[in-house]
Amino acid sequence: MKKIVLTGGPSGGKTTALSILKETFGNKIALVQEAATLIYSGGFPRKDNSPVHIEHAQNIIFYTVHQLEELAERTSDAKVMVCDRGSIDGAVYWPYGPENFFEAMESSLEAELARYDAVIHLSPPPEKDFYQATNVRTENLQQAFEIDDKILKIWEKHPNRLVVPREKHYFEKAEIIKNFVEKLIS
Repeated sequence: MKKIVLTGGPSGGKTTALSILKETFGNKIALVQEAATLIYSGGFPRKDNSPVHIEHAQNIIFYTVHQLEELAERTSDAKVMVCDRGSIDGAVYWPYGPENFFEAMESSLEAELARYDAVIHLSPPPEKDFYQATNVRTENLQQAFEIDDKILKIWEKHPNRLVVPREKHYFEKAEIIKNFVEKLIS
């Protein structure tokens, strides 16, 4: 099964892209939900952005991502798995830097990059009127751009990466994503 990760800054349209891909490709793809949303909406405390809270949350998120992906691999006959974020994304939130993140997770950037056959990067919308806050999204638009830049950087070594321009309207983004995934399914 090929594995694609949808990544990018907050409010980039990843969850909407998953819905569009499922509607377009049906059983040819298996969807993997975003671990952070599952964990935070399930009640994990987010009292502050202190290093101890971030460290514990990112540990849980990292291992949950691995488990959700393995579950999809073992229970789906789909040709392609599409993941809402990947195991690498937590490194940009880690309070002690990416190198320390991978050391703490007993992995490496290279090992985590190798888990994915392709990466699709979706950036937050360029205008604040289109930025959507949620009950688990705590960043403002400027912070979302900063996170997006870090995510762009950390995934830059992946050999099969599509970066969808921030300026594109969502319908254009959706068409670019569908075409990219269709090539992987074929």
